[in-house]
Amino acid sequence: MKKSPKQSRLCFAACLLSAGFVPSVLAQAVSDADAVMTESGEVLEEIITTGTRRTRMAVSSSPAPIQLINSDMLKESGAPDLMNTIAMQVPSFNASQRGTDAANQTLTASMRSLSPNHALVLVNGKRRHITSNIGASSGSAATDLSFIPTSAIARVEVLTDGAAALYGSDAIAGVVNIVLDEDYSSGGIRTNVSEYSDGGGFTTNVQGKIGFGSDEAYVNLSMETEDRETVSRSVVYGPAVCVANAAECLNRLNNGSPSGYTVSSANRTYIQRDSAMQFHPDYPAINKVGDPPEIKRNVFFFNAGYSLGETTELYSFGSIGQKEAASLQTYRRPSQDGGVDLNGDGRRTGDELSVNKYMYGFNPMQESDESDYSMTVGIDGESKGWNWDVASTYGANEMDYYTTNSMNFSIWNETGASPSEFYDGSFSANQWTTTFDASRDFDIGFNEPMTLASGLEYRLSEYGIDPGDPSSYYGSGAASFPGYNPAVNTGSYDRNSYSAYVNVIMTPTDSWLVDMAVRYENYSDFGNETIGKITTRYDLLDSLAFRGTASTGFRAPTLGEGFYSAVNVGPNSASPQLQPNGPAAATLGFGAGLQPETSENFSVGLVFTPISNLTTTIDAYRITIKDRIQRGSLNFSSPQSLTTATGRTTGSFNNILPDPADTNGDGVPDASFNEALGRALVDFGYIGQWDNPGAPGGSLDPSARATISVSLFNNALDTRSSGVDWVTTYSSGFFGLATMDWTVAANYNKTEVLSAKTAPAELGGAVLYSPSTLSNIETDSPLWRLNLGARASFGNFNLGIRQMFYGPQYGVTSIAGLPASVVNQLDTVKLGTGTFYKSEIDTMTMTNIELNYEAANGLSLGIGADNVFNQYPDKVPGAVWNYNEEIYANTNREYLIGSPVGYFGMRWFAKASYTF
Repeated sequence: MKKSPKQSRLCFAACLLSAGFVPSVLAQAVSDADAVMTESGEVLEEIITTGTRRTRMAVSSSPAPIQLINSDMLKESGAPDLMNTIAMQVPSFNASQRGTDAANQTLTASMRSLSPNHALVLVNGKRRHITSNIGASSGSAATDLSFIPTSAIARVEVLTDGAAALYGSDAIAGVVNIVLDEDYSSGGIRTNVSEYSDGGGFTTNVQGKIGFGSDEAYVNLSMETEDRETVSRSVVYGPAVCVANAAECLNRLNNGSPSGYTVSSANRTYIQRDSAMQFHPDYPAINKVGDPPEIKRNVFFFNAGYSLGETTELYSFGSIGQKEAASLQTYRRPSQDGGVDLNGDGRRTGDELSVNKYMYGFNPMQESDESDYSMTVGIDGESKGWNWDVASTYGANEMDYYTTNSMNFSIWNETGASPSEFYDGSFSANQWTTTFDASRDFDIGFNEPMTLASGLEYRLSEYGIDPGDPSSYYGSGAASFPGYNPAVNTGSYDRNSYSAYVNVIMTPTDSWLVDMAVRYENYSDFGNETIGKITTRYDLLDSLAFRGTASTGFRAPTLGEGFYSAVNVGPNSASPQLQPNGPAAATLGFGAGLQPETSENFSVGLVFTPISNLTTTIDAYRITIKDRIQRGSLNFSSPQSLTTATGRTTGSFNNILPDPADTNGDGVPDASFNEALGRALVDFGYIGQWDNPGAPGGSLDPSARATISVSLFNNALDTRSSGVDWVTTYSSGFFGLATMDWTVAANYNKTEVLSAKTAPAELGGAVLYSPSTLSNIETDSPLWRLNLGARASFGNFNLGIRQMFYGPQYGVTSIAGLPASVVNQLDTVKLGTGTFYKSEIDTMTMTNIELNYEAANGLSLGIGADNVFNQYPDKVPGAVWNYNEEIYANTNREYLIGSPVGYFGMRWFAKASYTF
């Protein structure tokens, strides 16, 4: 049933009932169904909250910044999914293009360069559940937007302001509300095919929707199916080049490179045991770790309503989704911890060392099979002047995880055989939220009636890890990703919370609005939080208004952050990740586990409408987060080099063997192992001897002990993010030939680390966050972003052009081990007592063009390209790349990672749609 302007649509601006929020800025995005008009013909827009509505306001009267993306904008984008579609439209919303390990299969986006966990996602104003796949590096466990088909959406409303006082946890950076389509009288289907011009990423996407019913009862059904291939930009793998040119490699090993650089003695081992690398079918670009995943995705959504009378409605919406993803991991050499004791003498020598399951080495694959579902049932209405809404939402996400094209070295070494496919275990996360909201207007003598709104919420959250097959975690476990061991890494966890809020909105004069809210939440695992906000807007002139907000907020740690545990293993590295809320973390001095983040959010802005059809908004903000949750690492061992203990004392080294790591973060490896951390690793069963990680004993694969670090999520950081959002929209004609919509949208954002707590005293001087890590938090995302958009409509054609600019960003890396002749060519910076070099991605530009033709009878055809001029991010600094090439140490790719543009180049697309 189509809801009348007098009834709740569960739209976002309305979810912000009490805040008096109304959509602003991109006014052209508002659908006719959500607009009303005054007697003079001025277009107004409803303000609706969960189960109620407030006095109507003009679109340009918003006291807080909201950007809207309507269904036409969603259709016109060439982006492969909803997350990237939003990122193309909203400058402060940046989508990741790749991840690490399991995070590569659930890509996320961040708002204002904060964590993906700091932006709350709503559907029809109701909290959407989060993924069960925890980003082991970032802790991200946000809503997976890929399970929401764009065909189901009427519009997306993005509030770029803190709203935790209304929604509770997670809404620190902002809120994304997805408003579902209620159309019951039409349907359609559309297809999209795309691929990168430099190869890879071929994608087919098919979506459809259909509506049934009437004003009294309606059902809108939608679906989406996608098949996306991976993209590879890998380059030469240095060790394989070494074995293919053995004579030259040995000469450089014995006499130095042409520039006199020292070549690792590990290359001698490669030549002796790994000559088959050169025959790998992908030689020389045989290491493809970090390539985006292959994805197969199917999603179904429904939205329904039924009128129970003049003022009461029953509604429901929900989804079912399934996704399969697969991504390649770091290449393993033919002799990687290989060999089998053929003669039973307890040793592996001679030919036994070269016996392995994969003749040319192998690239393990991580695969996932994921299910996602959600259901909301609610009823809203009006009674005795009160607008009310009662709803219950259940959402769940489950992921089965596999390692394929791999082997378990422990089983192989003991038996001469190993499986090649492993079931690693599964993640699960579910959330059941029940809400009651009510509001009423009271005439207290002000210019408009005062709105009083209040609500209650109860939420039950659960998270669990189920174990894998024994072969996946036995001994060293499956290469690249050991399965989840029931003795260490698995379990089921839950918590409940309840909350209440009160909101008051007053308009003392026709130029002044004041909005105040307070919210109380109580969690069963860490206690309670009380937060509040005050928002005000003053219209100085008809064309000029000022607005501002001051609020406090919080974010409860997800259960996944508190209880995730695993061992991530690379060819020469291992990183046990401990449960922050578990006994191992307590042994290291981390106490009771994760606590909530708290925040302070201040913003001021202006709205300027100098002429008809032109609106400009500028909003400055500052978000301070205390006890921010990040993953900290405690380094224990480091590959031998000329700067580590072995290199310094003997003058020779083998970088596949361990030496003490840099535990105090000064950029220089230590002279001895950290005893407290080493003894903890022994106690946890990872190694057998605290001062010699290469000694027999422990569960870590022997070949992975050159680099050992222990990591866990913690509350050690305080940060501040400051910036400005600027959005201007203008609609005009074009010499009578076309109508034009112009958009300028920009974001400037700077992040500062205010403080970093030291590691517990039990760890004897180790640091969780080195100076370089703290620097990267501040600088390794674009400093600013600018979108320039123009959309022209002429006859049956629509032409859209979007020019995007991404400001500079850089990361830093220690110069330890680099010769002075290389360091002298680099842009270096002093951090603490160490020296580091910058790897900078300079300002990037990307041009997107799309042309659509609206044919007769509902048929539409379109072609276009994203990144038309085939722009790539900057590469690893040339001096470092050339140095590593001379010593056969390059192992992956030249392009720097971290840019929201990715490193894939131009993507073309073609599409067709038919509506009926």
